[in-house]
Amino acid sequence: MLGKHRIVVDEWAEVFDLLKPYADETFWQFRDIDFDPQNFYIIGRVQLKENFVLVSDYAQQYPGRIIFCNPAEGSQTILLQLTRLRITDMVKSGAIRMITSGDLEPGYNELSIDCYFTNIVDHLENIEAHAHSYRVHSAPKPYDFLFLNGRLRPHRKYMIDRMRELGLLETALWTNLQKNVDLAWTSTLKTGEVEPLRLLPPEYEIEQAVPNLDRVQDYSFAKHFLFNNTWGDAEINPKAYVDTCFSVVTETIYDYPYSFRTEKIWKPMIMLHPFVVASNRGYYRDLHKIGFRTFGHLIDESFDLIDDPHDRIERTIAVIQDIVRTGACDFLQASQDVCKYNYQHLKQYNREQRKALPQQLAQWLND
Repeated sequence: MLGKHRIVVDEWAEVFDLLKPYADETFWQFRDIDFDPQNFYIIGRVQLKENFVLVSDYAQQYPGRIIFCNPAEGSQTILLQLTRLRITDMVKSGAIRMITSGDLEPGYNELSIDCYFTNIVDHLENIEAHAHSYRVHSAPKPYDFLFLNGRLRPHRKYMIDRMRELGLLETALWTNLQKNVDLAWTSTLKTGEVEPLRLLPPEYEIEQAVPNLDRVQDYSFAKHFLFNNTWGDAEINPKAYVDTCFSVVTETIYDYPYSFRTEKIWKPMIMLHPFVVASNRGYYRDLHKIGFRTFGHLIDESFDLIDDPHDRIERTIAVIQDIVRTGACDFLQASQDVCKYNYQHLKQYNREQRKALPQQLAQWLND
């Protein structure tokens, strides 16, 4: 029991490991359960899609007893999922509740949990000591910054184009894993629609992906084939961070003004890497609210609160250009107190959030 509530959890649900300790019962096939309206049923994307009519019927009869769980998506990405799954109106009405990540505009009945940092921190415990001992801050670096891009969203394409024009990519270790701009994402940024795939050199890629580097060039979207349809984002090759001075992070969300923190920000924190983030308005502000520090004493981070997406991204690129011009390794050295603090705070934040999850979930069900 979770407080006074009995919950039944879908084993197909994303981040099932977070919810399993609080489950009174689990299921593989929603259609096979003996539905009891006194219980809460947490269901993932696959089972909801396969049993849409049945789920919809129960949700209308017993509002709030079915909970859609997809914490691997958040902010704008979860809204796209709701549209694809045809449950937007049911979530807004409260017929279906929702567990997700990131922040949303008012009007949705959701419990938001930062699931990505738990995956990253827990997954990387076995290499943290190696990663720290491997870093040599005073050694020359072959690259100024690390710039990793998976899906080619409009703001990532804009960043690639502008930094190529400015010559910044010449000193970057960078990737692009999708040839065509993802048009599911509306944006006011004007960009080209095509960018060739760019993969990491083998010495910088994670071990499981190295055998696939030579065979993904024919694909329009290389990421799934590169990582064998698994979530390779959770793993780090320390050398990619050791040989660069800072990270340029292009988060998932850009135009939508609500934050979604993914593995893209937690990985540089684990690796003691300073960062510049291209993301939604207020992303830095929201990091500060949960106790993390950034580098406003070293660089101009005022771009974070610029409303206009074009002005915000141009100011972000100007900061990156200034760091490279004045000395990327100097930025790395000067940032280490903040980097060490963030690494320790991330581990503490992970413990605190995992401990708080059952109480948060129970209170949310009470409400």
